[in-house]
Amino acid sequence: MKKTIFFIAVAVLCLFFRGFGQSGGGVSGPYGTAAIRVGEKVPDLLFVHVLNGDKRPVSLSSFKGKAVILDFWGTWCGSCISSFPKMEKLQEKYGRYLQILFVDDSTVDSLENTSAFVELHERAGEVFSIPMIWDKGFTPVLFPHQSYPHYVWIGADRRVAAITDGTHFTEANFERFFAGLELNLKRKEF
Repeated sequence: MKKTIFFIAVAVLCLFFRGFGQSGGGVSGPYGTAAIRVGEKVPDLLFVHVLNGDKRPVSLSSFKGKAVILDFWGTWCGSCISSFPKMEKLQEKYGRYLQILFVDDSTVDSLENTSAFVELHERAGEVFSIPMIWDKGFTPVLFPHQSYPHYVWIGADRRVAAITDGTHFTEANFERFFAGLELNLKRKEF
């Protein structure tokens, strides 16, 4: 009897993990299945779900010659949302060299509730100049993380310069980043 229960439990677990692998864990996207590490080149990512501005898809190549910071967030993340004004100021100050993208890839958020979040803030007079993007496809695969906020610094050469939390946004780090110099910043763990 114990052996039968054991085999049934193992069979159920195998079915569960097989279904998990096919529906989310290990999903391959249009850009591959491996995480991109510091120093590696980022493909020309195309973000389809842009929720503000002219709402047209944007790709990394549309920011040619600029560094890009992917700011991963979720609608439920208070510290992420409270940093939006700071990021808007950084974008305004360094816009010649930098493009920040707000990317909601939270497992909690849907396209509908993220769109509603953006619309609610815009109706309240809070217009975001930084593109607000929703993505559940390739960003969780290429830039895995378990906590927010999460920042990926991509140089003008499209190589990942750093993966950090928000404590590294300093004038000195930005100057090194824009100059294409190495950023010896503590890597944010997943």
